[in-house]
Amino acid sequence: MSWSLGRHVGVVLALACVAAVAVLGLLWLLLGAPPIRVAGPLDPADTYDAIKIALAVVAGSGGVVALVVAYRRQQLSESGDARERDRALTERFGAAAEQLGADRPAVRMAGASAMARLADQWPQERQMCIDVLCGYLRMPHAPEPPGEEEALTAWRREREVRLTVLRLIAAHLRDGSPHSWQGYDLDFTGAVLDEADFRRARFTGGEIVFIKALFVGHGHDQVVFDEVRFDEGAHVYFRLAEFRNGAVRFNRAVFNGGWVTFDNACFADALVSFRDATFGAGEILFGGAEFRGGRVDFTGAAFTGGTVDFGEHRLESVYATVPPARFTGATVDLSRPTDFSHPPRFGLQETPPGLQLPPGIDIAELP
Repeated sequence: MSWSLGRHVGVVLALACVAAVAVLGLLWLLLGAPPIRVAGPLDPADTYDAIKIALAVVAGSGGVVALVVAYRRQQLSESGDARERDRALTERFGAAAEQLGADRPAVRMAGASAMARLADQWPQERQMCIDVLCGYLRMPHAPEPPGEEEALTAWRREREVRLTVLRLIAAHLRDGSPHSWQGYDLDFTGAVLDEADFRRARFTGGEIVFIKALFVGHGHDQVVFDEVRFDEGAHVYFRLAEFRNGAVRFNRAVFNGGWVTFDNACFADALVSFRDATFGAGEILFGGAEFRGGRVDFTGAAFTGGTVDFGEHRLESVYATVPPARFTGATVDLSRPTDFSHPPRFGLQETPPGLQLPPGIDIAELP
């Protein structure tokens, strides 16, 4: 509620009077509550002193009024500056969004950079700016390059814009970023990702959604999650994602809390590597995942805690019970872990073709 200037002055004067009375009363009590004597008529010196006191009170009241007026002026100035700043930021948001929708790829790249800078400088609306960048990646994009030359050129240009957006997001997820986006929601639902480098990113919270995303490689292009940390509070969904061709790497990744789901994901003719990864806490769920063609490699991985579940599980309020993973041709290599003290759970009685376990391990005996 905004008060008028008159009300502000009145309240401050009333508080000043109350404070003065309280101080006088306290002094009177500290002096032993001496009796107040009523003297005769005032002599000229007393009258003069009374006038001085009255003038001091008036001057003090004037000073209080001046302070209140100055405070209100400063408050109004700051409010005006804040409104002007919000207006400028809103205009910048509109301009960056318009650039992202431009026809020319170079303008779209500039719009992505402008939106990222705005997110850094506008923490109150940072999530909105991040949502716009993620929304751009959710726009339709052909996973395979077209054969016609003109269409191929347009496809490659659009691909460069998308790579720029991914680089901007990944850079803000690494420790040491001047303006961290760790802990914010990232929604890549249905996005086509044929090259992305999330190396050394850290997911500390928020909802990181790759549901129904398509990871597809062309030649040596890769999607890299090397040395990524998944910490307590992070919820990362690869549910129903498809890993097709190319390579997706989680080498030396650290799963240290929260949960990461690959429920019903499809690994098709892709190299998916968890080499030297550490599964120490939280849940990593592969329920209903399909492994067909390609290779999923856990060489050197350490299963030291938490749950890595390839079988049935129940995650309350999020997913119902899902079936065990399906192995229909891919190689899933768990034969050489450095620490198998907390092995993954498969929910299977017989080792399926392509699943390689450490020597002497019976899949039926796994928890």
